[in-house]
Amino acid sequence: MLDGYNALQSWIARLRELGDSPKEIAADIAPELRRELEANVAAARSPDGTGWKPTLAGHKPLQGARRSLGVAAVGTTVIAALHGIHARHHGGRVRGKMSRPILPGAKLPAQIVELVTRVALHRFQRIVRGA
Repeated sequence: MLDGYNALQSWIARLRELGDSPKEIAADIAPELRRELEANVAAARSPDGTGWKPTLAGHKPLQGARRSLGVAAVGTTVIAALHGIHARHHGGRVRGKMSRPILPGAKLPAQIVELVTRVALHRFQRIVRGA
């Protein structure tokens, strides 16, 4: 059985046979992915659903990270990036070495794979139906 990433790659390969639809799908995925990542920041959790440790004062950390987040479709690719101090927190390159992941890593978490699959399937159905 294919894992989530291989299944997603298989879908992408099939969709590439449909002309420009992969670009349209990427454009559909970008805002949905941004909403998902922003929701994770608001809930103080990593893309895989793991909660972040509160600040020393007991607050949710990195609540301003949404301003440092960029998500965009570039051709058939969706790119998510961080800038500033939040990029350093994401990688654990801050005092205390505490990592609070904001972006998914090379192995996409199940909820991100589900999001991409749902959005791609919706677009695919619209393409097939001619809508």
